[in-house]
Amino acid sequence: MLCHWLYHITSIDLFDGRLFRAGVAAMLSIVLVMCLMPVYIRKLQRLDATSDFDKDGAKSPPIMGGLLLVIVVEVVSLLVCKMNGYSISTLVILAAFSAVGAIDDIAKVKAKRLIKLGKLKAADYMDKADGISSSLRLFLYFLFSLVVAIFCYKFIPELKGDLTIPFLPIDVFQLHLPNWIFVAFMTFVIAASANGTNFTDGLDSLVSVPILTSMVFVGLVAYVSGNFIFSQYLSVPYLPGCDELFPIATAIAGALLAYLWFNSPPAEIYMGDAGSVGFGAAIGIMFILVQAGLFLPIVCIIIIAEACSVLLQILWFKFTRKTTGTGKRLFLCAPLHHHYQKKWEGKFPSKPLMNSKIVWRMHLVSIFALIFSMVVCFAIR
Repeated sequence: MLCHWLYHITSIDLFDGRLFRAGVAAMLSIVLVMCLMPVYIRKLQRLDATSDFDKDGAKSPPIMGGLLLVIVVEVVSLLVCKMNGYSISTLVILAAFSAVGAIDDIAKVKAKRLIKLGKLKAADYMDKADGISSSLRLFLYFLFSLVVAIFCYKFIPELKGDLTIPFLPIDVFQLHLPNWIFVAFMTFVIAASANGTNFTDGLDSLVSVPILTSMVFVGLVAYVSGNFIFSQYLSVPYLPGCDELFPIATAIAGALLAYLWFNSPPAEIYMGDAGSVGFGAAIGIMFILVQAGLFLPIVCIIIIAEACSVLLQILWFKFTRKTTGTGKRLFLCAPLHHHYQKKWEGKFPSKPLMNSKIVWRMHLVSIFALIFSMVVCFAIR
């Protein structure tokens, strides 16, 4: 809105340019996070806002780093974006899901304090860690997603159930979902993306790169989709107003890049559910809004793999327990990064080196998936 106001009082086209506003969003996010995060970390340390117990006399890093990132992204987006159906729905989803995640983060901190005071047994910690039950949390995910999905379907004219198929030009074939099926699909994608991103946030910097690559892809698609000439040339659906997602994507990317400065191993702060759940939901809705929902499993392959490993582990355990009387595990541990921790235990000189190998290989897979998706979206099609 600041850029929009500057454009109106100065009539300088620069302030209305998509690339300029996206660049300002990225730089503002980076500067704000870099300046505010050290102060924020010290404040959380004074409050003992950690969910892990101190080991070998070393203080555990605080959680809820993602809450600051979300606030920065929301503020920056309000400054540089024009408010329309695309930007409003994305910012609402980001704020709503982040609030649910923040409740869980705060409750984990309180649960740890109760253990220190002897008011809660350590064995009960995992059961008491979440502020709300998993079933209620999922209910809120689907409720928020459904409300916003209905809003998008009603008030965004271009959003009528169309989905771009990878490898197929839009003038050859586009999948069309009927009204209520599309709303249900959008609701599921947002909720599942939030949950999957939360599962991925298990090792230092692990979740940051998949979010970054997702924002690079969806931001570029939004930019191209909002330009009639570019969309026609690259065979991408023309979606007027969709390019307002571009500055939001760059704001998230900038905030995550600055966050990596503090979260790179050894981490000074953890993202927590406030960040992972909020950004995960933002990924889901942005992919749907640019009609690239079917590209999400490709671009976000690490997030999908982490979520599927948890789901398959639970289903296989219940199935084998019902059929054989003894529950068996498909993976050594879930989510997937824990499986590799178990599998590679003792094969590296230290646990940090093993974790770094896991994280960097998953980062590379995310980057490979981004490159492949860009080729499929803009070249092959």
